[in-house]
Amino acid sequence: MHLSPRMTAIFGGLFGLATVTSVVALLIQVVPVRDERAMVADHLKGLSLPSKTTSTGPAPTPKKQRTPVAGPWRVSELAKDAAVLTVSDVMDRRSFVTALADKDVPKAQVYRILKAFEGVRKFDKSGRKDRFTVAMDRATRRIRAFEYEVAPSEVYQAREDASGVLTGAKLDMKIAEEEVVAAFYVGKDLTASYRAGGLEDGVLDIIDDAFNGRTSTENFKEGGTVRLILTEETALGLFSKYKKVIAVEYRPVDPEEKPMRAYWFTGQEAKGYFDDRAKQPHSGGWRIPVPGAPVTSHFNPKRLHPILKRPMPHTGTDFGAPSGTPIYAAYRGVVEHIGPAGPSGNLVTVKHPNGVTTGYAHMSRFVSGMKVGDRVGTRQLVGYVGTTGRSTGPHLHFTAKRDGKFFDAMTLDMDGEQPIAGVDRAAFLANKEALDKRLDAIPLPEPPAEPPPPEPAKEAAAGTPSPSADPAADPPPENIPTSAPNAAPKQEGSDPAANDPAEDATDEEGGEMIKGADLKNPPK
Repeated sequence: MHLSPRMTAIFGGLFGLATVTSVVALLIQVVPVRDERAMVADHLKGLSLPSKTTSTGPAPTPKKQRTPVAGPWRVSELAKDAAVLTVSDVMDRRSFVTALADKDVPKAQVYRILKAFEGVRKFDKSGRKDRFTVAMDRATRRIRAFEYEVAPSEVYQAREDASGVLTGAKLDMKIAEEEVVAAFYVGKDLTASYRAGGLEDGVLDIIDDAFNGRTSTENFKEGGTVRLILTEETALGLFSKYKKVIAVEYRPVDPEEKPMRAYWFTGQEAKGYFDDRAKQPHSGGWRIPVPGAPVTSHFNPKRLHPILKRPMPHTGTDFGAPSGTPIYAAYRGVVEHIGPAGPSGNLVTVKHPNGVTTGYAHMSRFVSGMKVGDRVGTRQLVGYVGTTGRSTGPHLHFTAKRDGKFFDAMTLDMDGEQPIAGVDRAAFLANKEALDKRLDAIPLPEPPAEPPPPEPAKEAAAGTPSPSADPAADPPPENIPTSAPNAAPKQEGSDPAANDPAEDATDEEGGEMIKGADLKNPPK
């Protein structure tokens, strides 16, 4: 049979395809299929991978190793003598005579101690945490030795000599200073954070001193970092206290926010902490609670009410601003009240460590989650401008009290700054440049290691229901109040001034409220 060329080509192609298919089938039978999963598993067996509980973060920085130094004789050594009674206590706001009398020290022996320290130290003023130790003869109550400790580096001692004379002196505690360079990551627990950076207790106070109101450690947010150079003091070779910060940087978690730095500088006229602009706050470090807002009404204890035409004290300073404008704490402290307060409307009061209490009245709302007892930092958000209570328009009524009495808050010299003396400016800038290089050389700390996941709960025994198996057995969730914590609900027909914890009920608002600029994004 004769095939045309076209048909010959078609049959040739089919024959070739069949041949290729047969060859592939034979290879499949001869060569085994690769098990990719098994290959990956075998590869992983050869690798040293971290277990689920292995921390991936950096290990905490160990505290500095210190070697104790031999010190002077101490009163505590008399505790080994059965004939001697040794007692110890802290002063705790008591007078010197009262504190020793509370430990059954005879008055005559107290005056022996005072006589022994004449020209060495006076005891008319004592710190609350100052500690004393008395060693007395059990039978006669005669003082054998006495010690007064202000700090590990400051100890005074009186001791009887061979003739029975009690002589006082300040002990040589082998005081030394050393520079410390450190950094820490700000976590949920600030104390744990600086300890993980190898730092000792007391470092937060000295950082607050350095920033001097520009910010404070209570305002540090999780995710931020701190780098610092400081000096520490040791007594007998062991840590006593931090003396001062040489330079410090706080870097907020938001990369858009500028890091804050402070530097210690001593010049011909200048001394203290300065920022990167060669300026330092006036004494106190207080800040305006609504940055940039105009004062619309001043403190005036003899103000004539614009409507009632009779004297009615204006116990605070009013800052005019639109509703919703952020309000910040003027200084670090502890929230003393949060809630409705009669004529003051929604009120927050903050008690500060210097004996001053500030009030922030007429708020539209409080910052979410804040409650009585919370620590707040300088310029930390506490609420928003409003017109609640006895108010004619949106504004902040800002008050200050000392010893329970109102005073003019503007005398706190808020936001006051002073530039460095001209004669010291060049030296400061040179010092700042050197310290900036040193701060930049400190590696930024990494977030701490995540804690290992909890072990899975063991299955309940057969036939034993899980505690949460029966929904009815679980207690219902507590109602979450929508009003401010610790704030009493408003009663119908009640006198709003009756619930006012901090503001004077006679402080009735009046007069024209000047609308301020839009300050919802206040200057940093």
